[in-house]
Formats: sequence, C-alpha cells, structure tokens
Amino acid sequence: MFSVKHFFRKFSRSTIQDSIHPLVYEIETIIKEIVQTTVSRSWDENHISYTLMERMQCLFNNKKVDFPGWSKVVNWESFKNSGIQETKYGDIALLVNIQFSDGAILKGVACLEAKRSYENNNFQALHSMQITNINNEAPHSQLLLYTHYNPRIPLKFPRTIDWDSYMWVTSTNAAKQLLPQLGNENKRMLRISFPFSMFLMSRILWGQDLDYRSNIYDDIQKGISKKDIFRPAFLGVVNVYYDRQQPIQTNVSDIWNRI
Repeated sequence: MFSVKHFFRKFSRSTIQDSIHPLVYEIETIIKEIVQTTVSRSWDENHISYTLMERMQCLFNNKKVDFPGWSKVVNWESFKNSGIQETKYGDIALLVNIQFSDGAILKGVACLEAKRSYENNNFQALHSMQITNINNEAPHSQLLLYTHYNPRIPLKFPRTIDWDSYMWVTSTNAAKQLLPQLGNENKRMLRISFPFSMFLMSRILWGQDLDYRSNIYDDIQKGISKKDIFRPAFLGVVNVYYDRQQPIQTNVSDIWNRI
C-alpha cells in the first residue's frame, strides 16, 4: 500500500536537491554574482538585463548539457536593440529554436518583462494596467523580477525545499489577476513566482511558455516596429539541438547589435 510518510522518507530533502540539474546551480551562481555587482553600482533593469544576457551568452556558448545516457547542445547569442523602444512591451525576448531527434522543430518566442525591487523590497515600477496591456498583446509573456535581497521562497510544488535566488519569474496572466489585490505590497507577487534558473532549464529549453505565433517571431527577428509587435530592449537567439544536428540559422536585423 502506498504510504505518504514512506514516500517523503524515501525522497528526502537531499534527494530532491540531488535531482536538480547541476546547471541550475551554475546559473544561480551567475545570478548572485550579477546582483552583488550591480546592486552597488547601477541597480536598474537595463543594466541588470544587459549583464544577464551577456553572462547567458558566455555560459551557453555551444554548451553540451548532459543527461543520463544522452545530451543536447545549447547555444545562446545576445543582442541589444539600437532603436527606439516600445515601452508597452517587456525588456527581453528570446527566439527559441528546439530540434528533436526525429527532426521535429519548435520555434517560439519567450517574452520577459523585467522589474527590479526597491529599498522597501517592492517593485515600484510594477503596475497592474501595464501588465494587463502586455498580457493582452503577449498572453504567454512573463514577469522577470530582480530582487536585491534573497527572499528564500519555498518552491511548494512539486518540491518542498526553500530556494535561494535573486531572479524570479511569474506569468503576466497570473500577475494581472493578483496585482490589483496587493495594493502597495506587490512584493507578495513572489509567492507565485518560480526561480528563473529553473524556468529556463525546465520550461524554455523544452518549448514551454513560448509564443508560437510566426508573425511575432518574424517581426522580432527583423526588428519591425508596429503597434502589435513586441520590441524588447534585448534579444537572445537560443538554439537547442543534438550533436549530429546544426543550429537553426536565425539572421536578425541590423537594429540588433551583438553584445
């Protein structure tokens, strides 16, 4: 007979932690370094996002990611938008190309609206109307929350451990529902957030939480500015593929300057 107590004895805290891919911890180390460096110098979204994109490009430079019995390669190229920004949209977009062993391909966009914490630990630039507008245009978009402190949030489901991080993600779809109820305490948005490191490794690199509208992908790639087009400050072109495959060539417009 199945026993809940036996289950949790078997899968202890250390067992759960050991099951997390070591690359997640490597990303968390990078995040901690970014925050410790920027919080004392230039604690603003633009600088933090630039540094994050720079470090992710270095980390995922044709990086082989090993799993038990197999592996995939992740390559990340980062760019900065040299044109005028559309303030109704987020700070970061990722053009994600994923290839599978049978030749199937996923091509989608991850849209991340970055917000930083202030001295009172709240996100003072985080407003309900803006998030609603972003969600209306990009329903799969996410909030990327930069915290100058370590909130040490319990992961709850499916894991039971507290997690140390300074970068958290939550969907704009959930945020637009919760934000009006939080008043001046929008730091409570972190209660429904997920570590960026895990979000990247377990969601984005597997094709989850992406916008698969081809016109959005194409227009971001070309740097076209229209009312209904997502124009972020930063762009990442992320390829996920097997050793025997080649990354999908993604030529971006001259408006995107390589970081």
